[in-house]
Amino acid sequence: MHQVILDRLEEYLSGSPSSREFTTHLESCEECRAEVQEMKELSGALSALRAPEEITPSLGFYAQVARRVEAQRPRSPWSWVWLEPAFGKRVAFASLMSLVVLGSYLITRETEYSAGPPRPEAIMAQQAPADNPDMILATLASYEP
Repeated sequence: MHQVILDRLEEYLSGSPSSREFTTHLESCEECRAEVQEMKELSGALSALRAPEEITPSLGFYAQVARRVEAQRPRSPWSWVWLEPAFGKRVAFASLMSLVVLGSYLITRETEYSAGPPRPEAIMAQQAPADNPDMILATLASYEP
């Protein structure tokens, strides 16, 4: 088929008026005329298959399609693990228990140092022999800060 026919073929098949060059070429070229005639018959056959009126989907059709697409969408293994309710509860419980253990450890460590350094009396009482009370009294009496 020649370029002149190819350029204006859709216009001709749709029924709009064709150009003078197009009709002249169709009259002179047997090959192009035969092909255009076949396409015209095919176009007529296809238009006979067209529905007589516009088909509109029922109410909720698009919502059903969207739900089906969402249900059939492949899920990654990570999204399945994190979205499972039992697993989420276990992770929350483990996090809470870790927080409790860490918090209690920090609180016990803080109470050991919160009173400040030990008082001199306590240090001297630990260093003095417990079996000689006079030695403890002498140590405390001779202490100078």
